[in-house]
Amino acid sequence: MKFARPSALVWRLYAVGVVQLALVIVAAILIGIFLVKHPARLDLQNVAQRLQPLIGQREALDQALSGYREQRMSLSIYDAHKTLVASNIEPALAYPRLGSEPEAWNRGPGEAPPPMREHAGRHPGPAHGPFEHPDWQRRLLPPGPRLGPDHPPPRIHTYTTLQVNGELGVLVASIEPPRPGALPPVLTLLAGLMVVFAGAMLTARWIAQPLEQLSRAARALGRGDLATRTDLKRADELGEVGRTFNEMAARIQELLLTEKELLANVAHELRTPLARIRVALEIAAESDADTVRASLGEIAVDLAELETLIDDVLTATRFEIGTSRTSKPELALHIEEISPLTIAERALERFRVRHPKRAVSIESAAALPLIEVDPVLFRRVLDNLLENADKYSPDLTQPISVAVASSNGSVSFEVVDRGLGIPDQDLPRIFSPFFRGERSRSRETGGVGLGLTLAKRIVEAHGGTISLSSQLGSGTTVRATLPVRAA
Repeated sequence: MKFARPSALVWRLYAVGVVQLALVIVAAILIGIFLVKHPARLDLQNVAQRLQPLIGQREALDQALSGYREQRMSLSIYDAHKTLVASNIEPALAYPRLGSEPEAWNRGPGEAPPPMREHAGRHPGPAHGPFEHPDWQRRLLPPGPRLGPDHPPPRIHTYTTLQVNGELGVLVASIEPPRPGALPPVLTLLAGLMVVFAGAMLTARWIAQPLEQLSRAARALGRGDLATRTDLKRADELGEVGRTFNEMAARIQELLLTEKELLANVAHELRTPLARIRVALEIAAESDADTVRASLGEIAVDLAELETLIDDVLTATRFEIGTSRTSKPELALHIEEISPLTIAERALERFRVRHPKRAVSIESAAALPLIEVDPVLFRRVLDNLLENADKYSPDLTQPISVAVASSNGSVSFEVVDRGLGIPDQDLPRIFSPFFRGERSRSRETGGVGLGLTLAKRIVEAHGGTISLSSQLGSGTTVRATLPVRAA
């Protein structure tokens, strides 16, 4: 199974989660430091020094022992004969078992007790300081902790010596660790919830803010504000969505502007021949038969121009509909097997009729293979290329040439003019629908910017290719290449 590489947004959300976890841990540590009660440090030697002078004063000794009891410390004092002298807990703490030689503690006043035996993980305590006897600890403490209300946490037991009536007695102590309260866990939980809530709010704002910008931009675009943009400058998926939206808005704006230009161009192109037809009809109504015939001829030319214009627009519309429904343009082709030279000569005949003053020549290879094309559609390719060559070659003395050749299983039709040429910045868009270069002279040359677009789509519908090369001021060369049917 292939896993996708984590995106920038995933890493940012992961970083937010890590920061939240760190904040919860810090909050738990601070709560533990300030609120959790830790067991008091048992300095038993100091306790023995404070209690030893009070042993003969019963009231003062009981008062001192009560004070230690309030500190959760249980104390019991035994004399050298193991007799209980005083205690602040009932029943009193048991006299400790001192090993195999219990009498060694009663060797006389001031004598040091026997040293502690070293065992695994512990070192012996000092002779007269606080220490834990390992044998006694194993006897009093059960294995493992006991938790819960019925099983309080284990006590810490220890003992030391002190002087009792001039003899060496024993002070037995037990300190009870504080029960864990409910407040620290509750505060830790609340702190965690607050951190998670704050992180969720910041994350939601961090994600929702660009989404709101996208929403506002989409609504503005829907209201017709084609210049609206998202202005999202981010390096993650949301930034990519913003850039994609801006590109989409720019394409929609360009498409709508070109459609407006199309309407304006079509209106202009329709107005010119209609105006000429109206003038011709007015002249014919007031003239003799010869003038009427001449006017009818002019009307026929204008009607042919209108027919060509309308046919170009309808054909382009069919191509657009076919492209929007499928991945490539679809158009019904009526395929015939025909000689490429025949197609070129027919196109030149029509061109010479429309432009008798333009010099035009044709060059052809000696032997050309037959090609399978739709003659009606493909003739429009050559018609459009020749018309463009004538429009952008204002000097009528400059000839237009057509060359037909075959190579590597294909036939090429090449139309060359020596006219104005095309600027380099216009070349990438020269086959775009409704695009016309040199707008300053578009009204004089006419057209709606569909000739090259239709030529390209018709050639591609036949499985061929079309290319264009041009140099400003030197002319333009357009080559359409069609595949030859395999024998």
